Amino acid sequence: MSSLQLAAGRMLRSFLTLIVLQIWNCRPGDCQADPSESVKLRLGNGGSPCAGRVEVHYKGNWGTVNHNLWDLRDAAVVCRELGCGAATGAPGGAHFGPGSGPVVTWDVQCSGSEAALRECGSQPWGLHYDRSHDWDAGVICEDLTFSF
Repeated sequence: MSSLQLAAGRMLRSFLTLIVLQIWNCRPGDCQADPSESVKLRLGNGGSPCAGRVEVHYKGNWGTVNHNLWDLRDAAVVCRELGCGAATGAPGGAHFGPGSGPVVTWDVQCSGSEAALRECGSQPWGLHYDRSHDWDAGVICEDLTFSF
């Protein structure tokens, strides 16, 4: 594929994203999960309930979150929602291995004070099967469980 074809494909994807955002009536980084939908979180492939790939149950499917714009503030919200300690890492690039199912959202932008990931701004939540799992977001939280 030529560089011109790749550039045209990126432009078309950007244009379509803007159309979808207008339909959903939100700006990039300003959308949230549909409030009528149940959202559950878990961490996969991390060897601990407080570390792993961010997995989201949304609209009846388990999927992942893309790491684009993912940072420690986003991880802090996930750690809080899961009842873990403070966030100590926010690895991307499928650090905990690529997930499966749809990518639920990307461009997550939490302030860090939200009670749940669904409250953070992001791209529209949905079941994006065309997104790569090579960029799944992860978190590392302090594990508050103690062994005696």
